[in-house]
Amino acid sequence: MYSNTILLVQSHADALPHLRIRLEDKGYTVVEAADATTAMDIVNRSEIALVVTELYVRLGTSRCLARVIGKSPALRRTKLLAYTAHGKRADRDWALRIGADGYVISRSGEDRFLSVVDHLMEAPSLPRRTARRARKPNNGLRGEN
Repeated sequence: MYSNTILLVQSHADALPHLRIRLEDKGYTVVEAADATTAMDIVNRSEIALVVTELYVRLGTSRCLARVIGKSPALRRTKLLAYTAHGKRADRDWALRIGADGYVISRSGEDRFLSVVDHLMEAPSLPRRTARRARKPNNGLRGEN
C-alpha cells in the first residue's frame, strides 16, 4: 500500500453519517468529495489508496464514476469499494464488471463496511486487470454476496 488515504464520495450526506469519523479513528486519512467531478479531481492529483463510492454516482451525464475509476489504466493501483443500498445481485455483478475491488450493501451497517475497508487496505495494491470477465458467483470480490 502506497498510501493510507481513503476518498469517501458521498453525494448524500446522510448515506453513511459516521463513516468518516470511524475511518479516522482507525488511523486512515479521509478526504471527502460531494460529487463525482470533485472526486476525479482529487484522485487525479493525490495518492489515494481506496475510493469508496456509491455504485451509480454519475460523472457527467452518462459515465459512472466507479466505472471510470475501475477501468482507468492510470488508476489501476487505486482500489475501489462500491456500495449501494439496494443489494441486488445485478448491482454486485455490475460492480465486478466495472473493476470494483469490493462491494458492500450500505444497509448492512458501518461495522460490515469497516471490515471490508480494512481488508482492502491491508491487501497488496496490485494493478487491476484492464478487462474483467464475468466469473462465477463469490469469485473473490470482497463484500456482500
